Amino acid sequence: MSEGAFAIIVKFTLKPGMADAFRPLILENAAASVRDEPTCRQFQVLNDEQSSEVIFLYEVYDDAAALEAHRETPHFKKFIETANEMIAEREIQRCTLMHS
Repeated sequence: MSEGAFAIIVKFTLKPGMADAFRPLILENAAASVRDEPTCRQFQVLNDEQSSEVIFLYEVYDDAAALEAHRETPHFKKFIETANEMIAEREIQRCTLMHS
């Protein structure tokens, strides 16, 4: 990983009843990101233990440009177009990796 590597942590709060429909969409996006993007090093999908309608993402990229490239991929565009109406709230935290 390059010196500029960083991670993002995303928290999705889904609209009531949307978890079952959202789950396969985000899992497909995560798998495609790691498989098809050489600069996407990790993409984990986590479900809150207390609520199935709260999903966290932990994504690691080589650098900020890799994240921007991710947002232009067909799998990301498909995900956001389909899933956006299921999301009640989205929070994104950008983090610099202290070590890799």
